Amino acid sequence: MDVVSSREFRANQRKYFDLALTNDVVITSRSHGSYRLVPVRESDTLIDQTTLEAKIRRGIEEYEQGKVHRMEEGRVLMASSVE
Repeated sequence: MDVVSSREFRANQRKYFDLALTNDVVITSRSHGSYRLVPVRESDTLIDQTTLEAKIRRGIEEYEQGKVHRMEEGRVLMASSVE
């Protein structure tokens, strides 16, 4: 594990981003505490690209079929009425 100050991290960001791909990197700050630098992988996302594209296509199809709900300006959609 590599522990670096926030000042050192700011001065050498690329170095520590590259290092975080293979090692634990902890950034310390006197005023904000410590943080671990962790790369975000594709598997970490909430929705993968294929699912996202399928949902967008489905939405476009529903729009083209007229399956839409038009709201008057100023109205609020309640969460319980959303599928």
